[in-house]
Amino acid sequence: MKARFLLAAFLPVLLVTAAWSAENALFLQRDLFHQGENGVHTYRIPALVETKNGVLIAVADARHDSSRDLPADISLVMRRSFNRGEDWEPARSIQAVKEGGVGDASLLLDRSNGRVWCFFSYGPEGIGFWTAKPGALTGPTTSQVHAIHSDDDGATWSEPVDLTPQLKNASWQAIFAASGTDIQTSTGRFLVPLVVRDAKGVIHSLNAYSDDHGKSWKTGELLDAGTDESHNVELKDGVILQNMRSGRNRAIARSHDGGATFGPVTQDADLIDPVCNAGIARYRSGPVDALVFTNAASARRENLTVKLSYDGGETWPVARTLHAGPAAYSTVIQLRDGSIGVLYERGDRSEVEKITFARFNLAWVTGKQQ
Repeated sequence: MKARFLLAAFLPVLLVTAAWSAENALFLQRDLFHQGENGVHTYRIPALVETKNGVLIAVADARHDSSRDLPADISLVMRRSFNRGEDWEPARSIQAVKEGGVGDASLLLDRSNGRVWCFFSYGPEGIGFWTAKPGALTGPTTSQVHAIHSDDDGATWSEPVDLTPQLKNASWQAIFAASGTDIQTSTGRFLVPLVVRDAKGVIHSLNAYSDDHGKSWKTGELLDAGTDESHNVELKDGVILQNMRSGRNRAIARSHDGGATFGPVTQDADLIDPVCNAGIARYRSGPVDALVFTNAASARRENLTVKLSYDGGETWPVARTLHAGPAAYSTVIQLRDGSIGVLYERGDRSEVEKITFARFNLAWVTGKQQ
């Protein structure tokens, strides 16, 4: 039986870094998941959200026997913080299965009612993104997208619901929801980025969307061949900017209908990328309306960097390295107090040694007082 309820013994969470680069510049870090801890081979794939009540929820893959993707033995674990990341509850399992595995979580806050959604991949025994088969809309031969939700800041979670029949085209070979943090647009629409392998085995980005708070779902158009894991952000004019893993630079596209269809896909030469997942969020505080982007800004998985754009992603004039060594997946959010939270993979020798939470403000990124 592979189901696990990982209730870790409490261990003090140590302050990794606390630095002041200007009079009012805040920066702190906490390592939340460590390779080999609690009998887990490797923790991967960060997801992060702040609830309506200000509780931080961090979710990650607990890859029990190896660092491999599905169909490996994987469950989802969670830690929570009630003081903006200073201290964290012990890790506990929120989703595990008897056969197969679950992973690649993404989190979304419904602003209307405070419900937190967790979307994730379920791989039946032997089924992952590269071994799934076309034909069935769900079942033991195909990869699946499931969802759970919490109405009490992550204290308890619902039973999983299989969304795959609403999302999958029968001709597609595989499907999964991209990990990290998802958005609810100004219209109330949920946007959940997906990745599919089409009938010919070609990978594409696209979005799943719901206009009734998660009761029913539709999918938008497939973006260009070779686009992959992505995140999106709503700009001040309501345009959805999709930022996608695609080769050695991030690919971008813009949508004027809420993320269903898109204009041309282009490569952003300012956003070098090692073919990895990244994070993007809109930041609004006082007169500042900016985009915050995080990724391993290198040809290799290293140099986790925070970048700012003040013109809707046209240019990225501000950048600061968060971790110069090995680093990989990340996700970024604005916190209710105006600071910024990032959950990311990093290490000294390998990019998957630990998953770290960082909290800082704009003064730290820019090196200037705000």
